[in-house]
Amino acid sequence: MVRILCVATSIQSCILLLSFIGCHALLPPPTQLRRTSSLTSLHNSQFDSPDAFADEASEAILGGQDLDILPRGGDAFVKSKMISPQSIANSIKIGVSQRVAADPNFLSKSILEVILAATTQYMAELSQRGWDRIIPEIDFVFAGILTAVIGKYFSMWRVAKTIDTSENNEAADKEGGDSQKKINWRENVPTNAFQRTLLDGHTRPTLSSRFLAFLVPMPALFRAGVMASTVGYGLTSALISLRTMFLPSYVAQTSPVSVPLAALYTGVFMAFVSNIRYQLLQGLVEPFIDLLFDKLARMGEIDGIAGSIARWRIWKSIKASIIVGVRWWNGLLGSWIAIAGMRALKLQKLAS
Repeated sequence: MVRILCVATSIQSCILLLSFIGCHALLPPPTQLRRTSSLTSLHNSQFDSPDAFADEASEAILGGQDLDILPRGGDAFVKSKMISPQSIANSIKIGVSQRVAADPNFLSKSILEVILAATTQYMAELSQRGWDRIIPEIDFVFAGILTAVIGKYFSMWRVAKTIDTSENNEAADKEGGDSQKKINWRENVPTNAFQRTLLDGHTRPTLSSRFLAFLVPMPALFRAGVMASTVGYGLTSALISLRTMFLPSYVAQTSPVSVPLAALYTGVFMAFVSNIRYQLLQGLVEPFIDLLFDKLARMGEIDGIAGSIARWRIWKSIKASIIVGVRWWNGLLGSWIAIAGMRALKLQKLAS
């Protein structure tokens, strides 16, 4: 099992690297980077060269700097100097609008992702354990499904493509004029390594910023994985304690899971495996599907047999089915690898 897990992870890493290089090679040369106001302690940093940008970004990542809760361009949050429930709600609202601007189907895909996260995790549990072991190992199954729903959706959210179409973005550009402005290095890192532009919607990411797009989400994904696993397995442990209290005669067939170790494993899994899968899914696979059907839609504007076929309404249903199928396989692959890793590392085992 350990070998299978390592091979699967290595294959994903190789695919990411090759796709990453190929994507950058096909894109036009990057334009001048947009200068905007900073949201972090790098507020006073200026980058005169790509090397300076990479050095500053590397130091920030290694130093653990991360402000995922604050949206880029959110000057209002910086001025308030506090994080309140209202600011968090506004941050989520802005984050949703940025993702919908980059992908109009983001909300429907969000609902789909939550449903598929639960169903694919359950199917992976069946595949790994078998029908006859689902009930005896229901403790592991319930915790796995709950952790998968939280972890998979956050992974989708964190590495989704974003475009800022707000008035704050336009105001920042007008204030800057032709003068050189101070910049936050995070403004030059796309949320998805394969998206065509930065948050401003027109600046092309550099090769280094695309590579950083893979590294930047890691701390947030690790923390989310730790929290998701703590909630999933912690709640399961609480339910087991209640069951033991009210049904002392019931003998569980599973050994208690070490919540800290499970949380650590899930954090690392999300930082690497989930990060790679959702970067590829939302940055390459789904845009390629959209491109194919966009070309088909343009063919519907011409006369003739080809145009008539392209105008068939069934194509929308076919596209939706392909999206569902791709996300289903992505979720199933992630669940299968996660369960295999948990069992290989002896984090889930039956009572002796």
